[in-house]
Amino acid sequence: MIFLRQIKTRMDNKNMFVLNNTRAHLVSILFCVTVVLMTLSVTQSHATVQNLPVGTAVKDSEHDLSLDKLNDIIQKIKTQEAILATKLSLQKEAKTEQEEQQVQSEIDEISDFIATQESSFEMILTAGFELPKNESTEEKEFNWQKDLLEILQPIMSELRQLTEYRRKLDDLQQEITTYQLQTNEIKQVLSHFSQIDKHAFKQDALEQFELIAKKWQGQLEENKHLLEVTRLQFDEMVKSQTAKEIGIEEHFTQFITGRGATLFLSLVAFISVYFAMSLLWKGVLWLTVRNPNEKWSYYQRVVSLLHHIMMVLLAISAVFYVLSVRNDQVLIALAVLLLVSIVWVLKNSLPRYIDELKILLNTGAVREGEIITYNGIPMKVESLNFYSKLVNPSLPELKLRLPLSELSHFVSRPCTKNEPWFPCQVGDYVMLSDGKYGLVTCITLENILLSLYNSMMPQTYTMQDFLAAQPKNLSRGFIVTSVIGIDYQYQQQCTSQIPTILRDGIRTGLQQEKYGDSLKHIKVYFTQANTSTLDYKIVTIFDGKAAEYYFPAQRALQRYAVEVCNQQQWEIPFTQIVIHDAKNQN
Repeated sequence: MIFLRQIKTRMDNKNMFVLNNTRAHLVSILFCVTVVLMTLSVTQSHATVQNLPVGTAVKDSEHDLSLDKLNDIIQKIKTQEAILATKLSLQKEAKTEQEEQQVQSEIDEISDFIATQESSFEMILTAGFELPKNESTEEKEFNWQKDLLEILQPIMSELRQLTEYRRKLDDLQQEITTYQLQTNEIKQVLSHFSQIDKHAFKQDALEQFELIAKKWQGQLEENKHLLEVTRLQFDEMVKSQTAKEIGIEEHFTQFITGRGATLFLSLVAFISVYFAMSLLWKGVLWLTVRNPNEKWSYYQRVVSLLHHIMMVLLAISAVFYVLSVRNDQVLIALAVLLLVSIVWVLKNSLPRYIDELKILLNTGAVREGEIITYNGIPMKVESLNFYSKLVNPSLPELKLRLPLSELSHFVSRPCTKNEPWFPCQVGDYVMLSDGKYGLVTCITLENILLSLYNSMMPQTYTMQDFLAAQPKNLSRGFIVTSVIGIDYQYQQQCTSQIPTILRDGIRTGLQQEKYGDSLKHIKVYFTQANTSTLDYKIVTIFDGKAAEYYFPAQRALQRYAVEVCNQQQWEIPFTQIVIHDAKNQN
């Protein structure tokens, strides 16, 4: 019997070492499972007791019943061992291979029954607990997938431990249900047997009938025995777990003082090392770099990159050191799993990271001090780093911080001497190609807001629409023109005296306006001899201070031109229309 149990145990142990060919994406799934483990471990016992079926409480008065059942189990084992010995002798005396196989099948069935009874006896005594099995490992050829699974073994062990009690109770409950159903079916068969008239059988048939009835009766007794044993195991496990039940507060305290403290110390170690290395690097820069705006050389950038890599590696090493000192194999396995997952995810992005590394070393498609066009706006690359700074010299308030992943999609170019950075600034007055005029009150990377001088009637333009409208910046100076015509009777002096008189009179009038000081130049030209008038074009140039008076200045030109004509008594004719009568001409 011991030999058979050893064979069964070895087969079970062998099955535990069978490893499937694991794919790398399984790592991420295991990580999610372990997070669930960390969440559920606090409330394991509390949730287990709450989910127990009703009516499983065990009273102290059942102690004697348990002892009786244990004695009954041993008696059953001895009986089956005697039967097993008989079967073994029958197997030796078997004359045909068919008889030998039949006896062997019965031997296997009896052996399994004995092993189950011995296991039930021990489980009742230990309330369902078992000794951990020794898993010896042999030296084998290198297989990173199996090695990784061995590293993750603590996680799987904790998962198995977390669900072991619940799984055992579920198995026992299922066995109870099965035995109950089988018992009811056997009772129905025996009830049917009782209704059969045995007197109608001949002697041989009667013997066969009694043999079958005895067999089913024995099966009924065996099922009742197994049902009682399984119920006893179930009740003993529930009673043991109830005795060990502790409150949620104690679970939380254990987590805080145990794994929670380990997580906190690991986080503190990571942050401390990372920021210590960062402060050390800033101290080195403060001692060695005299001009913060100085452009870094290639070797300085390489040293900076190596420092950041060492900073991350040392911070990670600090985490593993804390986990090793705290001897938390589950968290160590989680950390390894997290690193492997990160490496696996990043390996497909390696070409992109190489391009970003070139940019960081100022040898890529984007160079420090050059220009890129972002959303239609020229932006100068002020400094290259993991988050690069971009500025527009014409718009000091417009700054942009781009990560290397976004910056790698651009190609920079050198700056020219008279680089047109942007057509306007906040506070400028602009005139769009469609004739719309307004004050620039806000500029962002996406939109521009125009309004009247008193911030009335604001209108928002996207950056693309605004630049497509070809805005003219009136705040950097502008020209106002107007046209006036006089009668042909002044033809003799139309090109000599009249332009000068008009110019002086209009200048005198404009200088009386509040924007008169902004008048830089005025000129009056004779343009053409029109149908009924001699036309003159008035051209005035103002500086940017008068930009908000663009339309008042335009109206003022006509007004003062008419006043000069009135003063000189020059006639301003209207357009004449002559109608010809074709019939009279004929």
